[in-house]
Amino acid sequence: MTQTIRLERPSADHARLVLARPERKNALRIQELQALAQATASLRQDPPRVLSIVGEGTSFGVGGDIRSFGDALDQGAMEAWLREAIGYFNTAIGGLRALDAAIVVGIQGPVAGGTLGLVWAGDHVIAADNLSLNLAYARLGGSPDGGTSWFLPRLVNHLRAFELFTLTPTLDAHQACSWGLVNHVVPASELLVAVDAVVTQWLAVPPQSLKNFKRLLKASAGSSLQSQLLEEIECFVLAGDQPEFLDKVKAFLG
Repeated sequence: MTQTIRLERPSADHARLVLARPERKNALRIQELQALAQATASLRQDPPRVLSIVGEGTSFGVGGDIRSFGDALDQGAMEAWLREAIGYFNTAIGGLRALDAAIVVGIQGPVAGGTLGLVWAGDHVIAADNLSLNLAYARLGGSPDGGTSWFLPRLVNHLRAFELFTLTPTLDAHQACSWGLVNHVVPASELLVAVDAVVTQWLAVPPQSLKNFKRLLKASAGSSLQSQLLEEIECFVLAGDQPEFLDKVKAFLG
């Protein structure tokens, strides 16, 4: 793993993934994308209950490093570069989505391109009030990656998604929130505190309950109502068999 991607473990139950190339607004080269894939593999081997994802500096991340695109074009190796780079990114995004861990993401400044795949792989997104969000692909003549074409129409709708991809409007934090692309907005100086506050709240949720919320919501997109109802029974039975359930029910009843 490179120094520009860090995987930290503040506690046994909390892991933190940090994009740490602030001098280039956390632009992603092949080495960062490979490191993201490695970090995700590590998380799957030793899963936390909660994962937070943040970026250092003035931007959470602006997508692929355009200098790397230029170098690949100069070498006549654009296809090979894209297949390798996006292959690593696909591994990372797929791995994050496969985690049982609840994922909170804190974003700030300019956020563009495929980096938004990392954002929307999360379960809760907090935006700093200095956010400016742009898909950017059409401006470069590129194409969606990082799962953005999968996440976006599920978060908004086809019309909004096509607008964001093709007309490339830049949304500020409050617009992104009103469109349903982030959960809420905080002052930039409070972003990391707000992320850690969500981590603390989630860690206070009984482990099986937190896992069930994620499992059920993930399954619902491809489930019929009947199959979802049956899955809810199984999940509640699992939760009801945990000591935390007994303790909380007794506390509620006084």
